[in-house]
Amino acid sequence: MKFKVLFILSVAIWLTGQIPVWGQSAKVTLSGTVSDAKNGETMPAVVVNIKELNLWATSDIDGNFHFKNVTPGTYTLTASCLGYEDYSIKIALSKAVENYKLKLNAQSLALEEVVVTAKEGGKLNSSSTINKTAIDHLQGASLTDVMQLLPGSVTTNPDLTKINKISIRDISGDDATNALGTAVIVDGARLSNDANLQSQNDISAFETTKGTGVDARQVSVDNVELVEIIRGVASAEYGDMTSGAVVVKTKAGKTPFQVRFKTDPNIKQVSAGKGLSLGENKGFFNVDAEYARAFKDVRTPSKSFDRVTAQFGYSNIFNPEKRAVSFNAKLKGIFIKDKYERDPDQVKDEVYKAQEQQVSLNLYGNWMIQKPWLTNINYNLFGSYGNQYNREKIWRTPGRVPSTSETITGEQEGILLPYEYFSDLKIKGKPIYVTAKVTANVAGKYGSVYNKFLLGAEWSTKGNKGEGKTFDANRTPSQNLRPRSFKDIPFIQEYTGFIEDKVTFTMNKKSLELSAGLRFTTIETRDYDYGVVFDPRFNARFVFLDNKWNRKGFQHLSIRAGWGILHKMPGLAYLYPDPSYVDRSSFSYNDEENNYSLGVMTTMVTETANRDLELPKSTNFEFGVDLKFWGITANLAYFNEKLRKGFSFAGAARPFFYREYNLVNESGKRPQFVNGMVEVDGKPVDYSIRETFATYNRAANGVSNDKWGIEYSLDFGKIKAISTSVIVDGAYFYNKQLENNLQMQYETSNFGGGIKDYPFVGIYAGGNTNSGSNGTKSQRLNTNVRLVTHLPKLRLIFTLTGQCVWIDKTQRLAEYQGKSLLYYRDQDKNIVDGSNPDAIAAICVNPVAYMDLEGRIHPFTEAERLNPDFDRYIRTSRPEYFTTDSQDPYFMLNMRLTKEIGRIASLSFYANNFTNSRPRRFFRSGAYYQRLNTEMSFGAELQLKF
Repeated sequence: MKFKVLFILSVAIWLTGQIPVWGQSAKVTLSGTVSDAKNGETMPAVVVNIKELNLWATSDIDGNFHFKNVTPGTYTLTASCLGYEDYSIKIALSKAVENYKLKLNAQSLALEEVVVTAKEGGKLNSSSTINKTAIDHLQGASLTDVMQLLPGSVTTNPDLTKINKISIRDISGDDATNALGTAVIVDGARLSNDANLQSQNDISAFETTKGTGVDARQVSVDNVELVEIIRGVASAEYGDMTSGAVVVKTKAGKTPFQVRFKTDPNIKQVSAGKGLSLGENKGFFNVDAEYARAFKDVRTPSKSFDRVTAQFGYSNIFNPEKRAVSFNAKLKGIFIKDKYERDPDQVKDEVYKAQEQQVSLNLYGNWMIQKPWLTNINYNLFGSYGNQYNREKIWRTPGRVPSTSETITGEQEGILLPYEYFSDLKIKGKPIYVTAKVTANVAGKYGSVYNKFLLGAEWSTKGNKGEGKTFDANRTPSQNLRPRSFKDIPFIQEYTGFIEDKVTFTMNKKSLELSAGLRFTTIETRDYDYGVVFDPRFNARFVFLDNKWNRKGFQHLSIRAGWGILHKMPGLAYLYPDPSYVDRSSFSYNDEENNYSLGVMTTMVTETANRDLELPKSTNFEFGVDLKFWGITANLAYFNEKLRKGFSFAGAARPFFYREYNLVNESGKRPQFVNGMVEVDGKPVDYSIRETFATYNRAANGVSNDKWGIEYSLDFGKIKAISTSVIVDGAYFYNKQLENNLQMQYETSNFGGGIKDYPFVGIYAGGNTNSGSNGTKSQRLNTNVRLVTHLPKLRLIFTLTGQCVWIDKTQRLAEYQGKSLLYYRDQDKNIVDGSNPDAIAAICVNPVAYMDLEGRIHPFTEAERLNPDFDRYIRTSRPEYFTTDSQDPYFMLNMRLTKEIGRIASLSFYANNFTNSRPRRFFRSGAYYQRLNTEMSFGAELQLKF
């Protein structure tokens, strides 16, 4: 029913968007020939595009292309072919144009212009485009390394032995909330991690990507042709995100046989690929394979990482003379193994291992209709099947203590564990993702107005058919852990519709672009009902001047602005977390002399799913200026993003009463558990009632994140005398993140000096309940100065980058409902105002409330603060714990060099922080020293082409 409503609404809006198409003027034709700029040979299978009209055609075997029924006007003509530089030029069509000569340059360092940095500007929103030449020059090992070319990013060394998160406009570069909200789209298909359940529990004991974003190690950059990072307000076509999108295009077309060898102190990598032409009108076949092996530390290779990827692709254009259909099919397989081994001098046979195999099939393309009411249709069908396996084999010495594997609340007979044993936890997941997407495009020119309208629908399903957590209950890895099959967790169905209209008004050298879009989504799964979620998006751009051929004065000046709402859909980890099992020992008897034992456990089971879980919502705004004057290109953007109700897990508690039987110390008594009671010689054993609390974690919407900043990029052009371009980019980032959930924390120490448990639970304002901190505030201002020396005759390019961090500030926060929770007290526990630092003994945070043994919640007032019984619930820290850590400016130098050897080889080298500038700075908040900047690292790469 929900899907029908979305469909009817989409069609109705689409019909209203077709009103202008009936009044178009007479048509003209455009035809020409594509050839190699160097040798003049004609080139088949080149995609030629009229950008403003969404029209495309391909060159035939003789290099000829043809457009019919084109409305007269000024357009951007583009062409692309694998292995060649993209072609783009403005062309005025007032009458038929025949025999247009379109010449493409093969990608090579022998060209006069080569781009090895992120390309900024020219679009409605803030986005960066990174081409294959820049990716090769960077020498990255995963998609995360490519993100270093963005304004505001800082250098990090390639590291495949840890999870590579992708985040946008993030200071830490490792924020789970930001990574979860970053969409990664490869060849039109959105990669997802929402069906990943690989962790021991909801607060995992080992490294996992469960509940966060895609691990970028799954995307090798060896066969990547282009990466676009959308940081601003994205088109309504993109959804299920809150931070931005990384759009990846992989190779498709004819290429020589290429082999790549890469090495650095920790990573060894080899890849090979080939693109074959299958003959006239038969398409192309591409095959790419890669193997990478990495160690955390080559001196002690206990932690290692292995990756094997292979991709097979077929691409073709069917019916090219009429209503052409582009078709691409890409079959990809990937194998990943993460392994950690203990020091062999310690416990032998312990194993920490995580491995994953995944196979995916992606079918996508475009059907050119070229009717007044429909220009073309994009289609995409994607499916993936994974096999995930985690194993944690550990030597444990718990002693002869009782244990249980019951999954219902109550008192029951258990077992006594061995004094020592190997626990062997295995987690087997089989995540499944299927997505189908279709987008109808209508583009046209009506007088001086250009219009692009799109209407689309998307369906996806995701789930997990793995065996889940398995282990021997007699050798349990954790008392409160239970086996769970992932097959019992229902699939999530997601239905989406999206519409968008982009209008461009032209006025001499000025133009105004307006874009308005709406995305509406609903999900269906057991126990949840989210209704329809709406994501409106708006972008505007006004071009005051666009005179690229003028070499003096102002050549270009434009301003742009965008506003939009983005929602993130939940994954299985948040909708269906494991139930909580809290086990307490009620009775334990171990008579080794007579080989008899009895253990009785009381279990409380709590459902941790949150049926009121809401969707994270981000409201994004940005304003930018793009200009070019006297050969200098400048891009400046201000952004402000407010995320609310981000996913997290909150600590909770509930009263838990259970029986504790008196000890039976005599040998040969043989106590038994009969009719729900412990008996000795047919008589019940006396007991007392233990009054305590059971604690657990449940899914919640506690994260808020306020981000704003200014990104800038300046390209001063090339100094011809030294063949060097000067590019300056950077950003100021401000990030304030809070955990707003009420977190419950129970003190397990004895109360009043006796054996009685504490009769209440502290309720804190989220975050770290041990210190009272529930957030952080971070600021950073950095500049990257890139000197790019390009010597075409030598086929060599050299980049020297100076990284300057001017401002680097971090501060812990303790806030709730807009107010600070911090106060100072002296040695006598009296509150002081902090004006006299010598009088301050500690900085404190009180609970906002507490819960008693009857489950009632009370506010934490001044009376509780003065009551000694609550002392342990007042979080105290060093006076400097919440101090702002502000570092003096620090700097580092990086270099990269690429040298082509004819057309058969290229040799690259990089050195990060080659001066080994690592200043040692003191962090007052934690009373420790830390070295800044990444460690010195270097590597080399050899590419061969046959």
